[in-house]
Amino acid sequence: MTGDKYEKGRKDKSFLGEPPAAERYKYNQDNDQTRPHMLERHGNIPEAPRESANKDRKTNLRIPAGGRHTEKEYLALPQDLRVELIDGVFYEMASPGRLHQRVVLEIARQLEDCIEKQGKECFLYTAPSDVALGNEGDTVVQPDLYVHCDRERDKGDGPFRGAPDYVVEVLSPSNPENDLWRKRDLYRRHGVREYWIVNPSGLKIYVFDFEKNPAGEFLPEEYSFEDSVPVGVSGGTCFVDFGRIIPRIRHFLE
Repeated sequence: MTGDKYEKGRKDKSFLGEPPAAERYKYNQDNDQTRPHMLERHGNIPEAPRESANKDRKTNLRIPAGGRHTEKEYLALPQDLRVELIDGVFYEMASPGRLHQRVVLEIARQLEDCIEKQGKECFLYTAPSDVALGNEGDTVVQPDLYVHCDRERDKGDGPFRGAPDYVVEVLSPSNPENDLWRKRDLYRRHGVREYWIVNPSGLKIYVFDFEKNPAGEFLPEEYSFEDSVPVGVSGGTCFVDFGRIIPRIRHFLE
């Protein structure tokens, strides 16, 4: 990859300021080596019981509370409920807005064109499409967009099983910590190779290359909606030109 448009990414060490609730979540999930660092920055952060992690977020009484829930329970829920199951805990999902959907559609359009032109045997899906991660049977998520390149695993019905090669989440104002922390850590742990967080209201894109950084240093490359952002897992053959997207969403931001 050559040219200025592929070299605009930079490390973003502040990364949206990391909301306090997300810091508490990360503190609860970190190993013993990182906890002293968190304590130094934030003082004694109480560790809430894992089973009540979604207590203050759930408003729909039809969604099971607590933890240790399973994929079987997830699949048995009424179809009108929008939830994800992460490490045995159900999290309610807000309905996406039109700005969110427009951005997902525009990214998907460009990527699908590239996949077809390159003749790659890869498969692109947008939400709602279930992805079952891990072997524990306690995690099913619905990425806004994902791509995998495994023909055999694409066969059959039910959730896609295993880690996609590439995942995009468009940041939700109602629950940003889910994409910033919880799902970012989840995707890294389960072997997703590349993860993008797209923030339309801030006109930013954050790219995590987990192949280069499997230990989870969590410093993304930052791009703007003026950039053409390379898809790392494509080997430089595909990119998303956000400069083509901004005219289609400008009226949302006025």
